Amino acid sequence: MKLSGTGRAALIAALATVGTAQALADVKDKQPINYTVDGGTATGYFKVVAEALNGVVRESYPGSAATYKPGSPAGGLQNLAMGQSDIIFTGGPPEIAYAIEGKAPYKESLKDRLGFVMLLHHDLIVHNVMTKDWADRNGVKSFADIAAKKPQMRLAVNQLANLQSTLAMYIAIFEAFGIDENAVTSGGRNTFRGNSAQGMEALRDGKIDVFINGGFVPTAELTDIARSRPLAWISGDAAKMKQVAEKWGNRTQAVPKGAYPFVEKDEITTKQWNAMIAGKHVTEETVYKFLKAIAENRDRVRGIHPSLAKFDLAEAQQNPTQLAYHPGATRYFRDAGIMK
Repeated sequence: MKLSGTGRAALIAALATVGTAQALADVKDKQPINYTVDGGTATGYFKVVAEALNGVVRESYPGSAATYKPGSPAGGLQNLAMGQSDIIFTGGPPEIAYAIEGKAPYKESLKDRLGFVMLLHHDLIVHNVMTKDWADRNGVKSFADIAAKKPQMRLAVNQLANLQSTLAMYIAIFEAFGIDENAVTSGGRNTFRGNSAQGMEALRDGKIDVFINGGFVPTAELTDIARSRPLAWISGDAAKMKQVAEKWGNRTQAVPKGAYPFVEKDEITTKQWNAMIAGKHVTEETVYKFLKAIAENRDRVRGIHPSLAKFDLAEAQQNPTQLAYHPGATRYFRDAGIMK
């Protein structure tokens, strides 16, 4: 049978409709999905969150293989771009900005190989803590005091490879207040580098004087440390803290009096966001089903960790990065009526 031009057009349109319906069915069924999570340390907050979210996905789509692979935020983005991992929950402002620019540690822009999925939270609070003994001996109450007096300190901060916990935390603070790290740490010899758990352990053991790293308020371990080792909060001028936050697209946050036993007045610090990012090689189905699973289990997600207590997909779809949305995220948010 020979079709007219109008008939051929109708047939093509019909076939396209069938194809679209099949594609939509593929992302709404209960078939398993497989993915690898990268970008977090072997222990600690992000591993706990990742494994809990993976558990939600496995139960929503039985047979799914959701694997956690320890790494770093910057390394995780590189692995996504190379197709060696699929998603990270640890996308932070400096890592994403440098990946887009192709700035070291990246050799080229990764912008076209990464897609924004959702905002995990905007509540990673920068903790600026010192031992009371060190503070009293040096007459220090604030970052301004440190800048003026240049007291020698044993400083606990994160690994240099963790850009969000160095560039956007202590490095940005020191720059804003005019503090020379080398001058106060004997050329860096007294700088202790490790994740927040390792830094707090050094604080507990009396191996360091100053701790600057990220956490959530209140962090139970810091409260516990304060019972045996008197601590104090390092005060920061609100205007300078705003400067620190805005440099990386973050916000300031008041740590209220009494949040810890040693916080004697409201203190201004900064807080950071972390985003879920997927490699562009990851299928629409995988990202769509991931978002669908956590949206349909919102109360369970909120119970994973205090940082997710107010988790809401309408907030999570807000994109603070310069990355385009992953196609699977765009499709899900539109289907959910969150995005036009």
